[in-house]
Amino acid sequence: MLTGANFKEWKENVLIVLGVMDLDLALWKEQPILSDKSTKDENMEHERWDRSNRMSLMIMKRSIPEAFRDSTSEEVTTAKVFLETLQKRFARN
Repeated sequence: MLTGANFKEWKENVLIVLGVMDLDLALWKEQPILSDKSTKDENMEHERWDRSNRMSLMIMKRSIPEAFRDSTSEEVTTAKVFLETLQKRFARN
C-alpha cells in the first residue's frame, strides 16, 4: 500500500505484479490507433493493450489509499499517465 513515503518501493512492487501477470503492456507501449482499415491483428493488439490498461489502472488504484485516488484527476485514462502523475506527486529528487 502506498503511504506517500514509500513510492519507490510501491512502484517496484506494482511493476513486478503487473509484469508477472503480463499486464504491463500499457505502461511500455502507446495505445494502438485503430481505423476502418485496421487488420484483425491490429484489432487484437488494441484489445490486448486496452485490457492491460484497464487492469493496470484497477490494480494501481486499489493499492493506494482512497485519499490519493481522489486527488488524482478523473481525466487520467491510461495506466502510464496515472503512474507518471503519482510519481510527480511522491517521488523524491
